[in-house]
Amino acid sequence: MKVTIQNLGILQHAEIELKPLTVFIGLNGTGKTWTAHTLSAILGPYGYSKYLKAYLTGKVAQTYLPLQAAMSKLLEQGSVQLDILQFANDYLETYINDVAMLAPSWMRSFLATNRVNFDQLQVSFQLATTKAECLAKIKTATIDRQLGVGRDQALLHALKEAGNATIHFYSEGDSLEKLPPKAFKLFMAGEVFKLFHRSFFTGLYVLPTERTTFITFPISSVAKEEIGIHDHFAENIQTEVEKPGERLTGAIQHFLTMTSIASRIEGTADRQDQIRENPDLKKFVKLADFLEQEILRGSLQFETDAVGRKKLLFQYAKEARLEMPIASSMVKELAPLALYLRYVAKPGEWLIFDEPEMNLHPALQVELMEFLGMLVNAGLQVLITTHSPYLVDHLVNLMQATKYSDNERFKELFYLEQSDSFLVQEQVSAYLFEEDEQAEVVTVKNILTEDGLIKWGTFSNVSDDLSEIFSKLL
Repeated sequence: MKVTIQNLGILQHAEIELKPLTVFIGLNGTGKTWTAHTLSAILGPYGYSKYLKAYLTGKVAQTYLPLQAAMSKLLEQGSVQLDILQFANDYLETYINDVAMLAPSWMRSFLATNRVNFDQLQVSFQLATTKAECLAKIKTATIDRQLGVGRDQALLHALKEAGNATIHFYSEGDSLEKLPPKAFKLFMAGEVFKLFHRSFFTGLYVLPTERTTFITFPISSVAKEEIGIHDHFAENIQTEVEKPGERLTGAIQHFLTMTSIASRIEGTADRQDQIRENPDLKKFVKLADFLEQEILRGSLQFETDAVGRKKLLFQYAKEARLEMPIASSMVKELAPLALYLRYVAKPGEWLIFDEPEMNLHPALQVELMEFLGMLVNAGLQVLITTHSPYLVDHLVNLMQATKYSDNERFKELFYLEQSDSFLVQEQVSAYLFEEDEQAEVVTVKNILTEDGLIKWGTFSNVSDDLSEIFSKLL
């Protein structure tokens, strides 16, 4: 998926191809995080929710004639089949670009600011080679949803079987007469647009830099927004910031939602039920175990206090447990990642990890880079923003290792000794956010070469400066 962004704060122009691992590099204040958060807003449940509301009120550019025709036929006949695969083939790219066109109207709310004007922001997407993958996801998706009071009192049904190209919407008896037109339009459009949106990423989660603070709070006391455990794009999602500048950003709210989901699932059979339905989820629990045992060197546990709030504790020895506020900065940094993997993660999701190297010793940064490779090979897509030369340099090593057919022999050279951390170059994109001091704008360029090297100067220039200062002092 390719995205073009223009006029996002100081960032003048960026052309980015989102790969299974996408890396943003650059100086502070060059727009890396804003870019990541803008993409999360459009491609995540926030964008879906805002677009659905706009569609129902006639505030979008597209009319989607096949969908409108299906709505009319449902009203007339009580039943209709929509060829969702053909509809997606015709409108999927149009849809996500229509969502992006609304971004200027709600970016202030998502970023919780009154001080920035986003009127000139432009975001556009080209699905290119990813369109076929999206269509395949739509074809294999299943839908079995009802609108009404309880399953046995449903007024309207939506049904799609895996491998079937059509969605069947149907009512029972005269039930449509009991529904206002807005209700069944919301139901139909919601199912169609949700299927579209989830074809890009089945879910989207953000680990913002603020995670190291919020993870120290009792989780139930800060989780203001909740998304259904089984449906990241539930209709009742409430992520709109009512008063920009007076609430938390959308990225932080999504992070708090994720920790809330984790705390609710912990101690229940929900995750095991999910694994029974989809055994592929077991690998994420195993990755959480690996992260705790090999990198954190301890385990994370929840404890419920006297008023029912859940606190996260870190056990680093058999009888020693620490509250998160006094655990090491490394534990605060990576604990949210462990929670996400153990309780929330599903294949095809997008994880946006802002400055994953924060508070980590260089050796741990190297280990984390290898672990991120393991996440990508397990079926997650990952975007990171970073200032770490250790992450970037070691990413090159991970790509170089895959150039050998017998690369298993190289795994002992790596810190975690896991060959499933190796990444083929086609899985990776790397971009430098660079400021033009004269024009006072930022542009973005691809710095991953054809031979798998990452050419950057933002780190090495500093090393050269320090060496020059030392030589002059001598």
